[in-house]
Amino acid sequence: MKSASNPSEVLECPSKAEIIDRIQKLVPPGSLEPQAPETIAALQTLTAQLISAYKADGQLESEPFEDVRDREVHLYATAVSNKIQGKTILVTGGEGCVGNYLIEKLLYLGANQIICVDKARCQNPLETLSLCQQEGAVTFYATDIRNFGALKQIFEVHKPEIVFHLAAQRSPGLAEIQIRETVTTSILGTKHVIELSEEYGVEQCIFSSTGKASRYFTTEVYAASKKFAEWQFARAAKSGQVTYGMVRFTHMLENSLFCEQMSKKVEQGKIVNVHAPHRYVTAQNVLEAVHLLLNSLVLSVPGKLKFLTVRNLGWPTETLEVALYKIVESGKNLPIYFQGLLPGYEEPFFMGQFDWSQPTDIHLLINVLEDPFRIVDDSGDIVSAELAPFSFRVFDRQVSHLESFINASDFPESQIKEVLVAAEKEVIASSFAWSSAPDLLKILQWGINPKKLQCYGSDIYSYSEIIELLLQGIYGRVDAEVLQKSGISADEFHELVNSLAPLDCLESEVHYLRSVSRSVRELMPLASLTNKNYEGVSIRDAA
Repeated sequence: MKSASNPSEVLECPSKAEIIDRIQKLVPPGSLEPQAPETIAALQTLTAQLISAYKADGQLESEPFEDVRDREVHLYATAVSNKIQGKTILVTGGEGCVGNYLIEKLLYLGANQIICVDKARCQNPLETLSLCQQEGAVTFYATDIRNFGALKQIFEVHKPEIVFHLAAQRSPGLAEIQIRETVTTSILGTKHVIELSEEYGVEQCIFSSTGKASRYFTTEVYAASKKFAEWQFARAAKSGQVTYGMVRFTHMLENSLFCEQMSKKVEQGKIVNVHAPHRYVTAQNVLEAVHLLLNSLVLSVPGKLKFLTVRNLGWPTETLEVALYKIVESGKNLPIYFQGLLPGYEEPFFMGQFDWSQPTDIHLLINVLEDPFRIVDDSGDIVSAELAPFSFRVFDRQVSHLESFINASDFPESQIKEVLVAAEKEVIASSFAWSSAPDLLKILQWGINPKKLQCYGSDIYSYSEIIELLLQGIYGRVDAEVLQKSGISADEFHELVNSLAPLDCLESEVHYLRSVSRSVRELMPLASLTNKNYEGVSIRDAA
């Protein structure tokens, strides 16, 4: 009889990867939620095995976001209080998660009167005389910021001295459905806030944006519309009289859509749907968010748009780990399955987003072109930076073009996204035209590293649009000196050009780079070109 205590005789438990593969084979991503009892029973068994595998790795012992919930960002309380003492402050989106906390803190620090503008109580968004309700020092208006007349009436009555602009679509998934509302709120609503701030002599206007806007290019409605709002504020900061500031938030724990959804499923004892394995989120808490907004009053400067973010965001957290922890905490034997990526969450991560020559200094909400403006504040908790320059002339033309479509009620909603992305491309092209050729070349090299793409299960075709924009930005600007400044050797450049060959749509750009490669390899000694190829560490896809 064989001894069960002999390690060589004991069957090894399946690995995480093997269990995940079995779950996906049982219920392929994109399938409807399984209903068959035998399938659910099998998923329960696999989920229990997956939980054991995670525990064997020392995970699920504590809440995955525990360190984030306890994290703090310094508040320049005295300086902020001096800014807001006795002032009338208007907050758009004030009835949202961050808005509620912000209003509380403003009152605590000495604000005289708070004007909360939110569409939450709106029954008729077109009504010029908005529903108004007074609660102590806070006046609540049921107003949609897209309604210029209603918003102007509020400015006229209260004449705010400080504005916090928080109103926006909160859900990337819903943004892909409510396209017109998302785009008009971000573009027209932001335009109204800026115009009225200038007209009524507002001292400071602070805007809340998203880390998703740090992407050079995006086809997601949520992120693209936020990029346009950022550009509007950068434009206003240069040409207006108001001092503008901005913050970039990442995933807000107290306002987490995926955590809400998972918690609800667990509470109801139902199967828990996870978008996909190996999806990670970088998170922050609402107190950090409020402190960033308030500190922006102190750290913003006239004439330029500086944006703030948390300096140390910690390591990204896996959404699958969050789901498994919630199941463990509940004590229930619940199954999970991978439903597949949904619109608004499908965009693959572009490796050229970050400077891989300094992997330990990467900030997940600041891209390579914004990084030269990065400054750590005196507290050490906050990083400020600025947007990469872009052409105001091109931007103004594209916004005007966009408005002509989104203002037309009969223009098909499905086509608004196409117009938005096309306009975004033009502004990004103007930014790349002003960016240094060595920087763009490094971004391209990091972004299409074949080994990295293979590691992520991706390919060059997934990034054809951003690659095209980068190639247009460096067209006619590459020579041996640019390669030297980029730290790219002649051989590396030759390999980079070859890796672009499969993209038939970029034939002329690739032909140009081939001619440059031939010239450099023929005329430049290889030893004179440095080799700083960097494989780097892995940053997982953001959920």
